[in-house]
Amino acid sequence: MSIGFWVEWARQFRWQLSVISGLSFLSSAATLVVPWLAAQILGDVVSPDAAGLESITFWQTLTLLVIALVALTVLNILAAILSERASTTILTELRKRIYNHVQMMQLGFHDAARRGDVLALTSYEVGNLSDFLANTIANAPAMILTAIGAIIVLFWIDPTMAMTVPLLIPLFVIMMRLAGRRLREVSGKVRAAEVELIAIAERDLEMLPAIKAYATEEHHRTGFAEAAENSRRLAVQQALFNAAIGPIMALLAALAAVAVLVIGSEQLSQSQNSPTELFAFLLYAALLTRPVGALANMYGAYQMARGTLARLEDVLALDVESGHAYGKRLDRVRGAIAFQQVEFSYPGRPPVLTGLDLDIAPGEIVALTGGNGVGKSTLVRLLLRFYEPNAGTITLDGTDTAELQIQDLRRQFGYVPQRALLFNGTIAENIAFGQRVEHRDQAVAKAARLAQAEDFIAALPDGFDTQIGDHGVRLSGGQRQRIALARALYRDPPVYILDEATSMYDLDSEAAFVESCVDSLQGRTVIIITHRPASLALANRVLELGSEGIVTVKG
Repeated sequence: MSIGFWVEWARQFRWQLSVISGLSFLSSAATLVVPWLAAQILGDVVSPDAAGLESITFWQTLTLLVIALVALTVLNILAAILSERASTTILTELRKRIYNHVQMMQLGFHDAARRGDVLALTSYEVGNLSDFLANTIANAPAMILTAIGAIIVLFWIDPTMAMTVPLLIPLFVIMMRLAGRRLREVSGKVRAAEVELIAIAERDLEMLPAIKAYATEEHHRTGFAEAAENSRRLAVQQALFNAAIGPIMALLAALAAVAVLVIGSEQLSQSQNSPTELFAFLLYAALLTRPVGALANMYGAYQMARGTLARLEDVLALDVESGHAYGKRLDRVRGAIAFQQVEFSYPGRPPVLTGLDLDIAPGEIVALTGGNGVGKSTLVRLLLRFYEPNAGTITLDGTDTAELQIQDLRRQFGYVPQRALLFNGTIAENIAFGQRVEHRDQAVAKAARLAQAEDFIAALPDGFDTQIGDHGVRLSGGQRQRIALARALYRDPPVYILDEATSMYDLDSEAAFVESCVDSLQGRTVIIITHRPASLALANRVLELGSEGIVTVKG
């Protein structure tokens, strides 16, 4: 965990944090003035030589005390409001930055990471970190100033009595280090438990149809309950540490004040200190307990934030896909595709593609066949730059795809993966995917008609406005596949990639799709991964991919 990362985030919000710190400093100054004014008033009341309530000075001091208390209240309210606003702003920016970074990372990261880790980082953990950045960092300088100011006044009034205060500082430091070490350990366990709980919930909701089909609800309920109980138990431990550390430190400071009182009483009896000085000393000694307790709580918050910040820094340090911020710009292509000596293997697994050569002419429809695991889907994922090849080059219209701006590259393709990727929205929103549909209803309807989805959509009560649920759960498998295919057709790209796009079509629907798409696909480059006869008939060339490379079956 680098200091530079802290500085970077503090710099981004320097104005908000500076205003909060400024208010905290003013509050600290007002806090330091209050005990002195209060001591003057008490001294005037108890001193036999003072005029007391009849003194003009008494009322002037009382007026100043009231003004200081009102100012302190106003400053604390303003600081609290601005701290909350800054905290929510930092939280929002943290979430946006993490989301944007994670979204731009290669799929290999998401293949290896648990979704629960990512979800916890963007929700549960960054909330703690934003609170720490906005509240703790902004207020810590003022708390330190208050403590230093109180100690200076104590030594100015009576150095002998004040010596009891610094004598306890090593004890404070030792206790905070010991408590911080334990708190950091517990915080790590709390975070791991929370991540596990989120991961279990996400997994079980995803697997709910299988859970019900195999009647394993009780098993999964028990698993979630155990994880929830573990998270609760650790959170209670953490809360106990947080609740105790500040009051314990304040108690030590209070005991120091009691010791000062004993010494001060003896000195007062010997007339070494005036009542005003003794009152001031005791009030400043009592005041010292507030920043000591607050600093102890801040130290605990720092220990909790360290783990989150380290994980956040690790994620943001990971490389994103190249070509997001730079690369050659690309207009609509003709669709010439070439793989030249391409090699690829997933981490920790044997090579999938070795020395692959493949040329696809513009406007050509090529079907890829072959057994499971030979690399058909991997080939198109490399073309889309979901992954980068270990060796070799892939070109589009003669330009290496690694040199292209990645968004421009992917806009050239209409991609239909094996599993239909749908979200909880309307059918029209899923077809238009990422674009507004108010003024493009005709284009949506045309895409649905070409994908053989028009009839079943028309039979639904709300038609294109039908909500389909998470992952399209309210549709059949074939209907989901048609919506995913319509999405690709809606984009009208120069290149289509259909990965088993008609595997759930019945034979008549597939034949109708092929017939309806013949004209639409004219002039487009199409890569079809399929074994179905009707889709194979659409291809100009049929290739079989195997361990020995590509063999031409037709064309």
